[in-house]
Amino acid sequence: MKVSSANTRLRTAAALLAILLALSACTASLRPGETLIVRCEDGSLAVTKKGEGEAHLACVAVSPTPHPSPTPTATPEPPASGAVGRCGEPMDQWHPPVVIGPDGKPCYTGHEHGDPPPDWIAAAGYTVRFSGPFNTSPQENVEKHAGMKGFSTRLNGVDLYFRIHAASNPMDRMSRYHSYQVWARDPAGNVSFWQGWFDAGDPRPASEGGARVPRRRNPSPAEEQRPIIAVCDATSVAQGIGCEQWYSAPGQPDWSWDFGWTICGATTLYQPGENATAYDRSTWILTGETGVERRLEAAWYAFRNPIRGAFVATQFGEIVSGHDDPRCSGTTTKYGVTYRNVCLDQYIAPTMPTVAFPGNSDQKRYPDPGVTVPN
Repeated sequence: MKVSSANTRLRTAAALLAILLALSACTASLRPGETLIVRCEDGSLAVTKKGEGEAHLACVAVSPTPHPSPTPTATPEPPASGAVGRCGEPMDQWHPPVVIGPDGKPCYTGHEHGDPPPDWIAAAGYTVRFSGPFNTSPQENVEKHAGMKGFSTRLNGVDLYFRIHAASNPMDRMSRYHSYQVWARDPAGNVSFWQGWFDAGDPRPASEGGARVPRRRNPSPAEEQRPIIAVCDATSVAQGIGCEQWYSAPGQPDWSWDFGWTICGATTLYQPGENATAYDRSTWILTGETGVERRLEAAWYAFRNPIRGAFVATQFGEIVSGHDDPRCSGTTTKYGVTYRNVCLDQYIAPTMPTVAFPGNSDQKRYPDPGVTVPN
């Protein structure tokens, strides 16, 4: 029997194993040339492979009535800097997955942050931090600290470092806004810097008109919307799809970046009602993956906005006269939610060129010693 496998090494999730063991087990043996059709009534098939010539299928129940999503709120107060993790690693800056612990021995932090900041950022006078006024909430670098990722690359002759917040689990998918920072060293050697919140779309499930759309081998029109998180549910995995795709709202703001962020080996299966219990990890359906293969697609268009040099903008990209501008102490209402404004420094060098297709993407896989979920 020929069974398609996921495009990344998908292992059986603990939750799926429990479901499989609870079901009545049936075994079918086939000879070469024979086929078998398996139907999952009122659910979705999840497929895992065990050894050569053998495959296990589980019929996973899918809730027909999604739970309502909680109303998102924003508290731009940054978490306190100087906090440390379980191995004594700094929580407000990049660190490797394995550090030297307080006892002088290697200690596994349980997560990774992608690429470290390149030296040219510090040489330009910048420091990459995970906590600051740019955070969407204190939780972004506390409960969701593992979602802080760095990606260093060179696209269209421009050196880039993206620091974004994204992870393939319910805690991160439940939020519309996530922080980002981008540093770019252009061919002239000048370094530009952007920061703010990117819009990952309405966190409600697609069945309610939201932007959490399950991926399919034959994509639905809903997968074409932007912004979006194109998620992996049990059916996605059964169809061999294991990469979760995040796409920001294009042109919002027009002076900053459009980008896509793909997480291959998505760590959890999407469930339509997951927002209501996002912080309860016992409700997550793990895939057995750690999400360490990631792809960046990035575009910046020099012609979209003429602003250059140093300026200040709110987290949503509204340009203001400076940190004393009344808008910096005001509020902004987005999609029925009112947020207190945070004004952030920006800098675009006059020599910054357009970065666009072709040649504007890169993909890499990171080491994952001791990495668990969330990551």
